[in-house]
Amino acid sequence: MREYVISEKEAGLSLMKYASKTLSGASAGLLHKFLRNKNIELNGRKATGKEILSPGDRVAFFLSDETFDGFHEEKKRVENTKGTRSLDPDAILYEDEDYLFYNKPAGLRSQSDDSGRISLNDMLLAYTGCEGVFRPSICNRLDTNTSGIVMCGKSVSGLKKLNQAVRDHRMDKHYRAIVSGILEEDMHLVAFLNSEKDVNRVLVSDMPAKGYKEIITDVSVIKSGAGLTYAEVGLVTGRKHQIRAQLSHIGHPILGDMKYGSRVSLKRLMLHSYRLSLPEDILDGLEIVAPIPQDMREVINDI
Repeated sequence: MREYVISEKEAGLSLMKYASKTLSGASAGLLHKFLRNKNIELNGRKATGKEILSPGDRVAFFLSDETFDGFHEEKKRVENTKGTRSLDPDAILYEDEDYLFYNKPAGLRSQSDDSGRISLNDMLLAYTGCEGVFRPSICNRLDTNTSGIVMCGKSVSGLKKLNQAVRDHRMDKHYRAIVSGILEEDMHLVAFLNSEKDVNRVLVSDMPAKGYKEIITDVSVIKSGAGLTYAEVGLVTGRKHQIRAQLSHIGHPILGDMKYGSRVSLKRLMLHSYRLSLPEDILDGLEIVAPIPQDMREVINDI
């Protein structure tokens, strides 16, 4: 028999979800069978799996060691974080028990992919640890060569609230960008975007068409000169590559963005997720600001 006490971070999971994470190698049908046969109990009682777990709840698995270990992968999860570098404390913009906001540098991937390169999510796991079934996770992705604010959920409650706010478009997101050419005035841009299948690129049209979704972007000029414009960009909608593709579509690609028409090749895009205003139900509407990185400041100073 194995028994686990639910932590503050794990609270909010359903018993079925907790069991599926604990016995990740078991099918849903098998887990339901374990529940019916009282191989899985909650606080010493038979359970259905629909129960929502609270801190201090006890989940017991009445299975042989061989059966339990055959479905359990916690050791593997812990091993996967060994040797991974942790988060840079100086880049943590805000942190508590439920949330962490991080100033991601350009060049760091947000999530792991087939390349095997370290990602911000890997670093988050190394920083928070992998105890229990809950795994902290990032809630938004930035392109590898874009810097700035990434939201992370450190608990079930925190992760749910951030993800729901993102889905409901209740985040006020503002970027800073250096674009090619001179923008004479602020702009309210409306267009339509479609992702190309099997290609990490999007298309933009001025007219609606099948497969295209509306995109809205606000651009406020901060200063311009030397053939460049430094601007704040506000996302009204938020779609893949929206800022990059929409600015390119109006003839002002982001400096260093070779994919979308920049003629200047740089190690990074001159695009930075600068300011995030949270909804009132998350940290009382706190505003998070990520300082402009040095390499962007150097270009801005020459404008």
